Amino acid sequence: MKMSETITELSKSLAEFQESVEQPAKTANNPFFKSKYVPLENVISAIKNKAHALGLSYIQIPLAEENKVGIKTIISHSSGEFIEFDPFLLPVDKNTAQGAGSALTYARRYTLSAAFGIASDDDDDGNAASGVQKQKNNNPQPLAMATKEKIAKLHAMFKEYAELKGGDEAEIKDFIKGKAKVESIGNATLIQVNNMIKTMQELIAKAKEGQTQNDE
Repeated sequence: MKMSETITELSKSLAEFQESVEQPAKTANNPFFKSKYVPLENVISAIKNKAHALGLSYIQIPLAEENKVGIKTIISHSSGEFIEFDPFLLPVDKNTAQGAGSALTYARRYTLSAAFGIASDDDDDGNAASGVQKQKNNNPQPLAMATKEKIAKLHAMFKEYAELKGGDEAEIKDFIKGKAKVESIGNATLIQVNNMIKTMQELIAKAKEGQTQNDE
């Protein structure tokens, strides 16, 4: 992260913004995971309603790197102060314009919400997928990497869930990786993969339960 020599005025304005902003409603549905989130246009609208009066503005620069796309977000203040956040990149499993567009939209929404303090996702979903845990000691051991068997199990669950819901396996995988903030499942830790497996187990169980109820 980069910033101007001072960010006193910018920080003050951001604090005022976060105190006064009206958190936008989660009106968009994720059909695969039965969760709601704030669509990008609502995040932008909430920011525009308050930011200008406080001297705040932002720009988002699209990035592309091999099979990844992402966003660099910069917040500026009328005083000339700025904060440039590190790029947020996501893998694009589907080599199509639609796949890249979906990843960019998610990256824009995620980084803009994080920069301005807007809650745009269900916290439980994000924490479950990313394996967020409280630090239990000051000297943590190196994290073990996921085994090939665990990774294969997770991929099989993506496929099973896609078949149950009649959805796109790649889209489901993209969503889970985005929530987990994992660029590559092959490079994920054992904790991350175990938590993603747990999330998928719950989703598969709910999908099967829904099918049983429909059959009845």
